Amino acid sequence: MILTLKKENLPNYYDNVFAVIAFLVIFACKVSILNLPYHWDEMGAYIKPAHFLVQNGLWKAIPGFHDPYTFFGHPPGLFITLASLHTFFGEKIWISHLLAIVCSFGGIYYTYLLANYLCNRLTGLLASLLLFFTPIYFAQSGLVHGDLFITTIGVMSVYYALKNNYSAYLICGIFLVLLKESAAAIIFSLLLYLYFEGRKQPAIKMKLFRYAVPLIVLGIFFIFQKFVTGMFLPNPYFNTHAFLVPSANSLKWVFYHQGRIILTLLILSMFFFNITIFWKKEFVIFLLIVLFFVGTYSFVFFLPRYILPILPYFFILGAYSIVLLFKNTKVQLLIVAMIITIFISQFHGTGSGCSSFETDMQYVDIVTTHKAAIAYVEETYPQKTVLALWPLSEAMKEPSFGYVDKPIKIASLHEIYDIILYTPQGVPENQELKEIIQKQNLILENTFKKNGKYVEVYTSRVLTISQ
Repeated sequence: MILTLKKENLPNYYDNVFAVIAFLVIFACKVSILNLPYHWDEMGAYIKPAHFLVQNGLWKAIPGFHDPYTFFGHPPGLFITLASLHTFFGEKIWISHLLAIVCSFGGIYYTYLLANYLCNRLTGLLASLLLFFTPIYFAQSGLVHGDLFITTIGVMSVYYALKNNYSAYLICGIFLVLLKESAAAIIFSLLLYLYFEGRKQPAIKMKLFRYAVPLIVLGIFFIFQKFVTGMFLPNPYFNTHAFLVPSANSLKWVFYHQGRIILTLLILSMFFFNITIFWKKEFVIFLLIVLFFVGTYSFVFFLPRYILPILPYFFILGAYSIVLLFKNTKVQLLIVAMIITIFISQFHGTGSGCSSFETDMQYVDIVTTHKAAIAYVEETYPQKTVLALWPLSEAMKEPSFGYVDKPIKIASLHEIYDIILYTPQGVPENQELKEIIQKQNLILENTFKKNGKYVEVYTSRVLTISQ
């Protein structure tokens, strides 16, 4: 298959200038996290499976050649991508995080291109700025999660589909659905749009079939996975946790949290008062994508990062609303600057309690305190057994995660241990460690704190004296 490189499909001078400046700004903003140890699901749900493939071969990604739970039921696209890079360059943290930064740039750039194609260049510029500086996207731009990747490849797929560049669409679309199954909503939204736009055309059935190829590939994967494992989505998390969890959280995270309510109100004002000049038929795709993601996650297990794939389209609508509502360019830029200032003010909170805090830059505090506590244990008690729960327990098992030079011996609950590491920034079961600490009257030997995040190191009196 050959990509079509017609002149009209190539970026022009201004687009190239934007691309260079955008990449430099994004890299400068995120370079500090390049060597940061892996965090929570980044470590356990993405890097750990990729490490498995590095150790055992890429072909092990095929269902039936690994434990059903190894990849949490997800398609293998991102795991193979990471494992391929790590096989070639070595299992270096900066390789993974550079990939995330490049992916973040791709999402920004194609948001700009899509908005420029449908609206105008100013809308593209404003939408891309708003997207990058919204706290959850800014934070996720340095984390290896499937949601960031389907955000970028999803926008690329929509852009190439609307540009009638089928070969580019097909490559992006197939890769998209093999990154994470929730990306199917983007392809399905495109298919519905194509059907309603061209249902009277004689060749519509063939066109829909051609554009449905990514969904067919995904369907084949899940049918094969069901055949060899007995499960469509063998995710161990849902063996002990509910899959159906009705809530309005996805709605709030798209339209309200982190200052996005301002954009929501601007978009609604255009819908209600200026719909004739605002509406473009392609916006149907945007609304369908929002509907499918928000609707699905209103009933099933939800994490805030799951709304990332919606944000490019949300910010295109928001930026276009600003451009239409305020005719003066200086006023438009001032409003966007004010919104971005609100976004930046929420980059780093000081929360506490049981959470991964990955919706803003607080996750860096967790990684920093966990790294410091583990380094202390590794240096002070190198031969001792540590009782800790997720994510500390996982972080100490594998040097490539960035926390230890050699694996530390880990005990589970009800096993013999020498040291307890307790953090509230872990799974709720960490509270059981507090009960053990109180019951055994253990000694608080050290505490590592940063902005409300902390890890406590507990030892017995006998161990302290012997040291």
